[in-house]
Amino acid sequence: MKSKALTFSWILLLSSVLNVPEKAKAVSNKPNIVIVMTDDQGWSDLGCHGHPIVSTPNLDRMHQQSVRLTNFHVDAFCSPTRAALLTGRMSQRTGVTSTYGLRNLLRTDETIMPQYFKPAGYRTGIFGKWHLGGNYPYRPIDRGFDEWLGLGNGGVGLADDLWNNDRMDDRYWFNGEIVPKDGFCTDVYFEQAMDFALKNSKKKKPFFIYLPTNVPHRANNVPREWMQPYLDQGCNQDQASFYAGINRVDLNMGRMIDFLEKENLSKNTLLLFLTDNGSIHPIRKKGTDIDSVSGRRGMKGKLYEGGHRVPLFIRGPEHLIGKPRELSIFSAHIDLLPTFVDLCELAQPKRPSLPIDGRSLVPVLQGADDWADRTLFLHTQNGVKGPQKFEEALVMTEQWRLIYHTPDHFELFQIKKDPSQLHDLSTQRPEVVNRLKKAYNNYWNNLGGDRPLERPRISSQSTTWLTNGWQRSIREGITGSGSWPVTVEEPGTYLFELRRWPRESGNIAMRAPLPPASNSKIKYAGNKGSDIPGRALDIKAVEFSIKNALTLQKEIATATESIKFEIPLKEGPLDLTAKLILKSGKKIGAPYLYIFKIQP
Repeated sequence: MKSKALTFSWILLLSSVLNVPEKAKAVSNKPNIVIVMTDDQGWSDLGCHGHPIVSTPNLDRMHQQSVRLTNFHVDAFCSPTRAALLTGRMSQRTGVTSTYGLRNLLRTDETIMPQYFKPAGYRTGIFGKWHLGGNYPYRPIDRGFDEWLGLGNGGVGLADDLWNNDRMDDRYWFNGEIVPKDGFCTDVYFEQAMDFALKNSKKKKPFFIYLPTNVPHRANNVPREWMQPYLDQGCNQDQASFYAGINRVDLNMGRMIDFLEKENLSKNTLLLFLTDNGSIHPIRKKGTDIDSVSGRRGMKGKLYEGGHRVPLFIRGPEHLIGKPRELSIFSAHIDLLPTFVDLCELAQPKRPSLPIDGRSLVPVLQGADDWADRTLFLHTQNGVKGPQKFEEALVMTEQWRLIYHTPDHFELFQIKKDPSQLHDLSTQRPEVVNRLKKAYNNYWNNLGGDRPLERPRISSQSTTWLTNGWQRSIREGITGSGSWPVTVEEPGTYLFELRRWPRESGNIAMRAPLPPASNSKIKYAGNKGSDIPGRALDIKAVEFSIKNALTLQKEIATATESIKFEIPLKEGPLDLTAKLILKSGKKIGAPYLYIFKIQP
């Protein structure tokens, strides 16, 4: 099957989002920006920060050459961090409250970094993990990126990734087309990013590069020889894979630094390194949840300091950021966009209803010593029910951390005196609790409750591809609910195609088993993926329904690969459900639902 059968035809929609001058400013001396963000690597997972096992010589080199922000914070999960980083706004404002279940769709009225850079004459590229929506109009090329190379919307092995990808010699989405690339995914991203930088620098075009890696995320599959040094030290496979992923990032960071130097780009390029949340593999003090390297409590997904305090290294010319040094200012991911606006002289969109929450770092980077205290808000509501007030919420100031686990269960820590967060002061300091609670109430009341969470769009401009979960679960016969809220952008007749196996898996019947991937060069280090067989299911029929409108069923034959329904639709929101009906009568969610407009 040709790759175009799976591609999306997309139209870049920027005019409705931006309100900026049409003419670009002079670009001859504008600095280039390269942001590298790794997945699930915490503060302590660096040699320069004292990790006793992992070696990161190139990042250690960058550490010495950079301005290092030592009190820098992100969200505790990946999609919210990505949304906040790109918008300069608290993640809850953007509609991104989770990593799955359609709670990771970045609202279309949000303006993100490339949409600031493009009007100023920059070329913009993303190479790596997006995780903010895989369908129109949420993909990178719908949001201002000129070039996009990535493995599905989220992680490798997710259901929305191309079937049987395993990080080595995979197929990638490249500007809406499916292309094969040789090599490990991290290497591919960095090579593509450096090609992009070189191509545009030769054209005297400034560039903005966003390079979010898929490693060292848990259950990351890497070649065993990369893992072996850590296995020899007594690490389990998951840990060894994690550390090997960090090594691969480190190797490529060395290549990037050397490339910038060789091509004489360092004198006008800011290279940033950060991570998207706390570590998934902290080395803990025995019997505690305290990181033995940093002394901080918590990890990925937790509102304690170890879940969201991460490294930020900024390497660049002294005339822009000053000499390499440490800065302990209370800062966050939302500060990078306003910093770039100042450094690169970018026009700000006129959107008073969507204010930037971040604060420019330029004054302190360039020597100012005044940095006023502030209040920041984070959530870890990683689920499908949406934002909940006073549930897994964090209120932060320079001195205090107020953590709400539930509305009635909260803790207060004086962070500088108690960096390990061992002493809850909520009963001793009620005046601080009340002050921070009031700040949170004000923030919550201004989140924009009249802005509903986004739904996947269906129209003539795309194929909508709905799925959820992991490919390994689909192989095992474990699927999601099969329920999908969508919005019909254009009225007309649509084709709905229900499948057990995705199209690119081959001509496989819905009832049939699926063999393990025959071309897999590396194995999953933790949870299994493409190296396990797909379980046969005794499917009798499929059921497709639109809430409060219709329910359709069709029997399937032994050789049936998919079932299709043609349905006329009006413009507006719909709640769809796609089910597989087993001979036992049990109904399970259809793993894949493809939607095409076939008639006006």
